Amino acid sequence: MTFIIGTPHTKGAGYFVNDRRLRSRQEADVQTCSHCQAVIKMQEWKDDGAWCAKCMKPICVKCGTRALTFGCEPFLKKIEQYAEQQMRFEKLGVDEPVPQRSLVTGSKE
Repeated sequence: MTFIIGTPHTKGAGYFVNDRRLRSRQEADVQTCSHCQAVIKMQEWKDDGAWCAKCMKPICVKCGTRALTFGCEPFLKKIEQYAEQQMRFEKLGVDEPVPQRSLVTGSKE
């Protein structure tokens, strides 16, 4: 006999408990968005979440709308691009650091 516990796509998911009091206790399977590392509650995600067909992982709504324009942008890829940019500036001998950008949105802060 096989039992399926949890929601779809929860392999490697965590478990969220907001409070120990029984009256207001909330529990949920959670996972992080592979594009921005935001915490996704899987029960809410199944209603209005997004799915990246390239990396085959659930992503948050914000990254889902961004993926329509820019495609798959995994978080690790953003970190690697930033590190490569830093190394290029160091090789050129530029004293000024690379302008800080938000890894999530790509905009200047």
